[in-house]
Amino acid sequence: MKSYSCLLHFYFFLLQRTNLVGTSNADFPSGDPGMYQLDVTLRRGQNLAARDRGGTSDPYVKFKLGGKEVFRSKTIHKNLNPVWEEKACILIDNPREPLYLKVFDYDFGLQDDFIGSAFLDLTSLELNKQTDVTLSLKDPRYPDHDLGSILLSVLLAPREEQREVVILNILICVITLNFGPSAAISR
Repeated sequence: MKSYSCLLHFYFFLLQRTNLVGTSNADFPSGDPGMYQLDVTLRRGQNLAARDRGGTSDPYVKFKLGGKEVFRSKTIHKNLNPVWEEKACILIDNPREPLYLKVFDYDFGLQDDFIGSAFLDLTSLELNKQTDVTLSLKDPRYPDHDLGSILLSVLLAPREEQREVVILNILICVITLNFGPSAAISR
């Protein structure tokens, strides 16, 4: 019974050691298989480029990861300084892949006009820390144009259940090595 008490202490030690508070993604090996959760609050746009004849735009934002759309905001009509305050929770399996934002002007019945785009480098974020980010919008066809900016609040964190599964697997290995395969299953 004393051995199981030691294992329980070891389990809590592992939980504390894998908290990852205050670490940078740059510390993770390139093959890190862990899952992450990116909590994004799309706050607002500032000085967005006008795409409508009246000198305004009807902007909305698409978030893409790995070429797939993972979130689309609502459209704010006739506004170059829109306030969204929309939240999204995005699962990340590769924190080295940037989040791509594309801003469009909605046009009823027509093709929407591109306003600009930006990348968010997830490896620049500190894990488990809420960060305010301002992204300047760019258009590769007109690199010198000021197209406005998008303000976000982001929080990147490891998925807790992923961490606990890894710790439990380590515990099963330790029990198996110390007491045999039947001990890991029966206890």
